[in-house]
Amino acid sequence: MISFLTSKLGIALLAVVALLVVVGVIYFQSRNAGGSAVRVEQLERTNETQRKIDDADARGPRTPGDVDQRLRDGRF
Repeated sequence: MISFLTSKLGIALLAVVALLVVVGVIYFQSRNAGGSAVRVEQLERTNETQRKIDDADARGPRTPGDVDQRLRDGRF
């Protein structure tokens, strides 16, 4: 077994296996990075939507009387 690993064919085979492992690691890392970018974009959209909701709540009427007054004034 050891003599095979030290032969030219064995060394070439080990080099090919090592190269495939490196290429596989790079491929899967790039896939993970792409997935992370998509998650970041989705999180940014979610935060922006929540910010709009919070801003609308901050400018909205506080009590049912406020709602009635805004409806009467036509400002709703």
